[in-house]
Order: sequence, then C-alpha cells, then structure tokens
Amino acid sequence: MLVTSRVVKIGKALAHPARVRILVMLKEGELCGCEFTPSLCLDPSVVSRHLSTLAQAGLIESRRDGARVMWSLCDPAVIGHLERLAALTQEKEAVR
Repeated sequence: MLVTSRVVKIGKALAHPARVRILVMLKEGELCGCEFTPSLCLDPSVVSRHLSTLAQAGLIESRRDGARVMWSLCDPAVIGHLERLAALTQEKEAVR
C-alpha cells in the first residue's frame, strides 16, 4: 500500500503543466525560486505552491543560499521517466 500511495502522490504532482515545466527547467541544474516566475508567467505565490507540491512528492529539494531558496531535482533520473511517460502517450496516440 505504501508504494501505491507514493505513486499516487507523484502522479498528482505531475498533473499540472507548470509543475512538469519546473522539473524540465531543473534538468539544467539548480535554480532560485525567483527564476521560475518569469518563465512560467505565474504569480510568485502560485509558483511557491507548485514547488511545495513537487517537494512533498519527493521530486525536488531546496536549500537556503542566504536570502535565496535554491531548488534542484532529488534525482536527475526523473527527467528520463518523464520522457518515457511522454513516449508512452505518443505510442498510444499513433495506434488510434
């Protein structure tokens, strides 16, 4: 049951396009929370909630650098998993 709840939590975290974009942005390396706002065209408080959701799902982590909060992927392999999920959906669309 623990595995199921973890997968569900990750699935819910990936259910919003902005959160997936955040993961893709972190593929290049660590970013300050303030760097997401212009790219996502979202209010900083909304970006903060998305970052929190991804962190609670265990996909990203933060560290303080003075006044800034820096974010990074917990495991860079998450990008490969996202690419495989995208490929799965493309395969199904091609069959239809």
